[in-house]
This record gives sequence, structure tokens and C-alpha cells, in this order.
Amino acid sequence: MRNLFLIVFFSSIPLIGSAETMDQLVKIGGIYYKISSDIPFSGEVRGQSSGLFKNGLRHGKWTYRHPNGKPKSEGAYIRGEKDGMWRGHYDNGQLFYKGGYRAGTKDGPWVSYYENAKIFYKGEYKAGKENGSWIGFNPDGTVWAYRTGLFKDGLKIYD
Repeated sequence: MRNLFLIVFFSSIPLIGSAETMDQLVKIGGIYYKISSDIPFSGEVRGQSSGLFKNGLRHGKWTYRHPNGKPKSEGAYIRGEKDGMWRGHYDNGQLFYKGGYRAGTKDGPWVSYYENAKIFYKGEYKAGKENGSWIGFNPDGTVWAYRTGLFKDGLKIYD
């Protein structure tokens, strides 16, 4: 009987650090908290946005979904900042972009696509700015001069 009481008692206590959706959290000063709590949230959220929080910051793998349930973007956070490869998708599931982040800033190879899967532009970012050779295409497949050339620190330096 005592064991049954303990099981019932502990099963009635909500798990600390759990939330079902982002609607149950509030962001204050860049940190997420459960509504009516002063302790930074750590735990998992699910729904259109799903992933983990650690000490009030997004941390680990995250997936954002379109209203139709298909992935909108996916990647990882480290201490609240995007880090590593991210992928974005149109609402039909077609790849929209894939590119790297470091400490919340675009960094590394980047490719963006039209909805018909043809390349829109590709190149490399360094600290959030275009660097190196970039090429862009118009929807009809012709080269987009504005987005094509050699870039340094975000500025086009050569066609």
C-alpha cells in the first residue's frame, strides 16, 4: 500500500524542466523561462518548433515546421546560437537552402535554391559576409550579374 501511495504521489508531480510547446515559455533578456517561473528553462519542447533548451537557451538539434507539418528548417544550436550546418525547406518539402553557421553567424559554404530545385546562388560566408567566389542565377537559368563575382567582406570586388 505504501508503494502504491508513493507511485500515485510522484506521478502527480509535474516533471521539472518539461514543456509541450513554445507557447508555455516566455523570453526575458534573451533567456527562456516557463511562464510564471524565474528559473531558466531546461527541457524539451515539441510542436511547430521542437528541440531542447539548456539553462534558458536553445541547445542541440532543432526542427521548425511549416503549418502543413513539413520541416521548415533544421539544425543545431550551441548556447542559444545557430552552429553547424542548417537546412531550410519550402512548404512542399523542396530544399530551399543549406549552409553553415558559427556562433549564430553565417559561416562556410552556402547554397540557396529556387522552388524548382535549380540553384539561386552559391558561395561562402565568412563571419556573416560573402567571401570568395559567388555565382547567382535568375529563375530562367541565366547568370545573375549582381550576385556573381568575387567578394571580400561582403563587398563585390571583381566581376
